[in-house]
Amino acid sequence: MAAFVGGRAALGGYSREVRASGLMQHLFEKGREHQERVGGTGHSLGAIGYTEGVYLYSVLRLLRPEVAVETGVANGFSTAFALLALQTNGTGHLHSVDLPREVGRAYDEGSFYEGEGRAGIPSGAEPGWLIPADLKERWTLVLGRTQDELPPLLERLGTIDSFMHDSEHSFECMWFEFNEAWPHLRDGGVLLSDDVNSTEAFPRFVREQAREPVRLARGMALIRK
Repeated sequence: MAAFVGGRAALGGYSREVRASGLMQHLFEKGREHQERVGGTGHSLGAIGYTEGVYLYSVLRLLRPEVAVETGVANGFSTAFALLALQTNGTGHLHSVDLPREVGRAYDEGSFYEGEGRAGIPSGAEPGWLIPADLKERWTLVLGRTQDELPPLLERLGTIDSFMHDSEHSFECMWFEFNEAWPHLRDGGVLLSDDVNSTEAFPRFVREQAREPVRLARGMALIRK
């Protein structure tokens, strides 16, 4: 990861930017609020770790995307790191697709993939509710299943600079998203994915594209087009 962003000094600089922003403390407090509001229901925050958040921030600071796309928002933990990077860059816009699962709300059986850890947002909340308000200026949220909403979104956007998968971690959904997003990525753009170890989708896609993956941390990785 350090090599990808230009060395340990560069990575350390990005980490200091995140710490100085106050975002980590904000997310820690919101995480406690989430626990208070949904604790005992079996639903999780659905958050990447702080290390992965800093690495995601670093990638987007380096890449300086004008058009970024992600799938999966839930409470908005990783989205907040991405939006902080765009704000610090002073340029770019993030388009997110999310099918929210609201704790306490009844859904038809099969509405959600049950292998993802049951990330849920508090009752009455909206996807990304924990994102600081000042970071939302560069954000557009599209509600719905990625299988329905991602293709028309990509068609409208045309060429994109980055894509991040963090929605349903089934093989079918991951494979669908990678193959939808890749043709729209500009040369030099990046495709990121969380939970790359959950199915064979990411390793298989990497092999087919003949790319060398960069491991960010734990289950998160990227490839460059």
